[in-house]
Amino acid sequence: MTDYLFFGAAVSKIDEDFQHYLQRAHKEGHHPLCLCKSPAVPMYVSRVNNSFILKRMPNRGSEHHPDCDSYEIPVGLSGRGLVQNRAIVEDHDSGLTSLKLGFPLSKSTSSRDPITASPTEKKTVQADPAKLSMRAYFEYLYEEAGLTRWSPKMSGKRNWHIVRYHLLQASQNKLSRRSPLAECTWIPEVFSVEKKDEIASRRRRFFANMKPEKGKTPFALLIGEIKAIETSRFGGKLVVKHMPDAPVYMAEDVYRRVNKAFAAEIALFEEDETIHLLAMMTFYLSASGNPQVETITLITVDQNWLPFESLEERELLERLVTDGRYFIKSMRYNLSSSDVMASVIITDTKPEATAFYIIPMGATESYYDELDSLVKEAGIPAHIWDANEDTAMTLPPINNPAVNAATTPQTPADPDTGPDHFDDSDYIPDHNDAPFNLYADEEENL
Repeated sequence: MTDYLFFGAAVSKIDEDFQHYLQRAHKEGHHPLCLCKSPAVPMYVSRVNNSFILKRMPNRGSEHHPDCDSYEIPVGLSGRGLVQNRAIVEDHDSGLTSLKLGFPLSKSTSSRDPITASPTEKKTVQADPAKLSMRAYFEYLYEEAGLTRWSPKMSGKRNWHIVRYHLLQASQNKLSRRSPLAECTWIPEVFSVEKKDEIASRRRRFFANMKPEKGKTPFALLIGEIKAIETSRFGGKLVVKHMPDAPVYMAEDVYRRVNKAFAAEIALFEEDETIHLLAMMTFYLSASGNPQVETITLITVDQNWLPFESLEERELLERLVTDGRYFIKSMRYNLSSSDVMASVIITDTKPEATAFYIIPMGATESYYDELDSLVKEAGIPAHIWDANEDTAMTLPPINNPAVNAATTPQTPADPDTGPDHFDDSDYIPDHNDAPFNLYADEEENL
């Protein structure tokens, strides 16, 4: 487990006085040092609700050791580098992150034109790097929640309860036009027949805050898992898991455009029951009080809740999980589907992490040229699988004695000997406002 240097003292997260050090550092503006590498990497302390969190400095995540929880994919290997410091502006003094969103959170009460993700926005045209598209914001939140990181200890232990909790916490301290995004974000809690009345009451209280004011109709953000997409009398409706009594309706043109823009995602979801189809949408309340979609995006995640864009990428994730590897899934953000990026960063290779690239079927000559340039500029080793060739997928070898020992066939990974990766393995929070530390080893905080 990584140690940190506070005021000349080496401290671990499991130390009883760790929170005391965090509180003191926050009060005095002290920057602790992460001892994962030499020279040590500066960090900062942020306050979220009533707890203090140790966080990596903006734009310095790639300086940490690949085994460190604070390690971040190097700029240029994912879509985040394009929007960091432009659409995403972090203030380490306040702990707040200002986001510039490319979709509205309200509309004039006289407007009737719905806004929905289109095929061109999502798949062919590179979006404005100064603003986050809805898909980019969803991917950012998913990444901030730690849900793109994987270790063998997480196998079989992710569920909606875990995903929801971390997404809610990731939305904390995020602002859009100085307004807290967490206050307008609804993520349905796990449904229980015994508690259905309580759950419905909490949802109604949230919806009650969405009344039009001063000629503006406010939108709320909803993140949920889709159970079904169905036709309705005047368009379509989304049946969201854990909200069986509250369908989300779509006007006819919105329903039509959603089915066209996300045809591939919907087809995968309908054909494979192990795939989860996640949605982020803005919605408003119709005159009848029912939620109505304004803007929406969909992403597919596998049985381990890891996002993927293609069948080749899904195959890669399955192989990595089966082989007991440690890795981080790269996210595309505002990049178009034709832009080259690493699919995953494998973090159990030494002495550096390894970027894994997939050359998709039908790749053009320019794609190969762009890949060559990216590999040369990336600064870390590369491993490439060309889906156009009749060769089986291979993985870079593990070069970590602790991981090798922990991932021998028939031997479960040992949490005490493996790398100190973010882990949500046995964590079952009871309250939405429970203290949260993105970089904590949550098995040790039970």
